[in-house]
Amino acid sequence: MIPKNNTLNGLLVIAILIMFFAVGCTTTTVKETSSLSATIPETGLTEITDTNQIPGFRDDYGRIELLYAVDNSREYFKKVESYPDTFKSIGFTPEKQIETLNLFRDGYVSSKSPQELTEFIAKNFRVFQANGAAVQFAGYGFAVFGDDVKRKWDHTVYKSSIGFPATQMRSIATGEGFYPPGGLAFAVIETGEQKGKSFFALGHDTKSSIKTAARADIFFGIGKEALRKAENFNTSGKLYYLLKR
Repeated sequence: MIPKNNTLNGLLVIAILIMFFAVGCTTTTVKETSSLSATIPETGLTEITDTNQIPGFRDDYGRIELLYAVDNSREYFKKVESYPDTFKSIGFTPEKQIETLNLFRDGYVSSKSPQELTEFIAKNFRVFQANGAAVQFAGYGFAVFGDDVKRKWDHTVYKSSIGFPATQMRSIATGEGFYPPGGLAFAVIETGEQKGKSFFALGHDTKSSIKTAARADIFFGIGKEALRKAENFNTSGKLYYLLKR
């Protein structure tokens, strides 16, 4: 007959082994998940280090308007005399942004599909995301001519804060200091009537009324119809900035 004490000791050992095995299984099955890198201080940006987290770069608005807006940013960077040190310190120098716009322009024109463009961007560009879960997008425009709105070449032109004309659905306004002036951005709309739309834009304007990185206003143009559309546009989504590697 097996002594009673030996039986109890054996059962105790088995119980301890079961508990140890259970804990071991629990700890070994935890998977590390990829995440965004640390937030960049004094900006509204966080760099994406996992290419699986970048969006699909599908552009849903006018091609000619985008190229015009890109060219305006290129001219701005050629002439700009000073640029925020905060952005220069992480690579957003005027010279680097000219390289960014030149390379993007070539890739945008030559890509035959959104997938091809996405692969081109993932390979050649650093991608930064606006801090926070979502960015609130609003529209802005002008019904009539004012001090900042002039007629040029038989078109209505609004001169943005970088000193070049704003482009309809391609120029955005943000709060000062959150994002690189003149920079190449990409917006994804996730709510509202234009849910699912995405487009490239340029950081052409700033507004003193915007006090947070979680807001960006899209320029809708000049005229009563443009103003009506702007006033009815209120949605949210994600905002990204691109910089050549």
